Amino acid sequence: MAGRTVAIAITRKTASTNAATLRRLARRALPILVAFLALCPASAPGQTAELPGGKPLIREGQTNRQLLGGTWYFRQDDTFVGEQDRWYAQEDLTGWTQITVPHNWNAADVTDNKPNVGWYRKDFRLPAPPKARKERLREFWKVRFEGNNYRTKLWLNGRRLGAVFTGYFPFEVLLTNLKKGRNTLVAEVSSLRSNTDLTHWRPAKFNGYGTGGWWNFGGILREVYVRRIDTVDVDDVHVLPRLSRVGGPARVEVRTTLRNFTKKDRDVSLVVRVDGQRIRYDPETVPALGRRELRTTVTIKRPRLWAPRAPELYGMTVGAVAAGKERSTYRLTFGVKKIDVRPGGVILLNGKRLNVRGASVMEDDRVEGGALSPRTYELLLNRLKNLGATITRSQYPMHPAFLEALDRAGILYWVDAPVYQVPNSLWGRAGVRSLATRAATLTVKNNMNHPSMLTWSLAVEPAAEESALGAYAPGFVSYVRDASHAIREMDDTHLVGFDRQSRIGEPLITPAYPYIDVLGVNDYFGWYRSVIDNRPDLPPSTTADLSGYLDQIHAANPDLPLVITEFGAEATRSGPVEQKGTYEFQRKFVLDHLAIQSSKRFVNGSIHWALRDFRVHQTWQGGTPDEYALPPWHNKSLIEENNHRKPVFLPVARLFRRTQPLLPR
Repeated sequence: MAGRTVAIAITRKTASTNAATLRRLARRALPILVAFLALCPASAPGQTAELPGGKPLIREGQTNRQLLGGTWYFRQDDTFVGEQDRWYAQEDLTGWTQITVPHNWNAADVTDNKPNVGWYRKDFRLPAPPKARKERLREFWKVRFEGNNYRTKLWLNGRRLGAVFTGYFPFEVLLTNLKKGRNTLVAEVSSLRSNTDLTHWRPAKFNGYGTGGWWNFGGILREVYVRRIDTVDVDDVHVLPRLSRVGGPARVEVRTTLRNFTKKDRDVSLVVRVDGQRIRYDPETVPALGRRELRTTVTIKRPRLWAPRAPELYGMTVGAVAAGKERSTYRLTFGVKKIDVRPGGVILLNGKRLNVRGASVMEDDRVEGGALSPRTYELLLNRLKNLGATITRSQYPMHPAFLEALDRAGILYWVDAPVYQVPNSLWGRAGVRSLATRAATLTVKNNMNHPSMLTWSLAVEPAAEESALGAYAPGFVSYVRDASHAIREMDDTHLVGFDRQSRIGEPLITPAYPYIDVLGVNDYFGWYRSVIDNRPDLPPSTTADLSGYLDQIHAANPDLPLVITEFGAEATRSGPVEQKGTYEFQRKFVLDHLAIQSSKRFVNGSIHWALRDFRVHQTWQGGTPDEYALPPWHNKSLIEENNHRKPVFLPVARLFRRTQPLLPR
């Protein structure tokens, strides 16, 4: 009995002591808890404020980039009231739907092709800053969007961030309104176009304009990244390998753009690591709150050369050292090759005659739309490999991870700036020429390190309107002159050209040709009429007309190399070989054209249009009779949109696989 009483007494005393201790701890913790909650605003129901995380899909870039993935929210703005109603400052999630990015709001659409506006929201928090340093410095962060379509406005915590950013190109923005705890980034993305747009300037069923050569997909179509900046940033690195002769050493020019985010000048040393070398250069001063480009050169005595089907790659990192610490590091991969143009219209690659084959690629998946997944990009790359392709092409710059895959696969790349069938009437406007030059130079700036790069194409099918009769307006010639000069200032190691529409009766010589290195020829002889309208005496073109036409172009411009940048015929089902729209017609058409193209020494390559079927517009027939058309799908490709290979694929693949991409001179 006594023992039990003692036990009870001890228990009560212990409980009393523990309660007093907890009250004291609570009193001490309460101010800390209040301060913490003040720094971390409460999330609305369902909101998550996630840390960025995950490795980038793209090798090239700053090494500390992190994916801003996870949970995003989306809200469609069909009536264009989002800015007026301040969706960028909305506290709760009413009207928003949970998504992930990349995201394409009209990915599965095959009827409307409607230009529209969509809003994206990301609630996030950032990692804790590093521990206190001797020098107390403010923390800087940037966000990078790899590709939105088409125009983007940004807000952070309800405050507008900078300018309007246009599509087909990545962009970075300094996050200038960051808070401790939860931050809300909002992006308004518009696929609305205008009558002076560079690709989708034609009238659309909805909202004025927005019809072009491919579907007008809207949204955040590629990944989003964030990265911390430690006082000095390696903003960009461009590498230009040059060979004076094949077999000699390569002099690799490295152009590094540094940005100083602090309010005092900083001495920065570059550290370049490549091919087993580590080179540290003397410090250079980067001005306060300013940028500076530093140019250095690395010599590779016996370079391994990059070539189609034989890709040799070099890795490089460029670090910026300030105050004894490497503050920023940029990583990239490059290749060494030598491109020459010789009399007779011959392109030499590493001293051998170029003779490449392939098919163009468009970013369109029947489920994912324009926001392709890594798995879909891998599928497209494998299809190119199966085809035996040694070159591919696109009508705007593809995802950089796909270009890195081309680098590794040994497949050359002809890239068009997003300037598509802009009519002569628009080239007289200085604003249009300025925007087109910007598009062309951004295409170069963002992609010039890729060893797969062959040609910077300035435009696709200029003066394609029938009233132009194939003559280029003076404004277009001015654009070609100015853009080609601007590109060669940036990169003198690749070719500059454009892709012409080819019709019998058009001028064979133009003032634009002296400014380019190579001419792309889009060949549809025997499919479209391919005869200009002021020659009603001429019948529709035939496949037999192709050989003579190529000879005429070459005779008029004997030293200008030609590459067939498009050819093909729509096919949707089996039928008579003479019937347009059948697999049988397509097979004969493609093989006949390849035979003619291959017979010309001055034709340096052939690129089929295209690899896989994609969406164009709601009424698209592509020259096919009504009963064979399947709008909105473009059906000239070698593979259907459902990934089934058409009968033409295998005979073309057999031909491409046995075609050597480099021939003796």
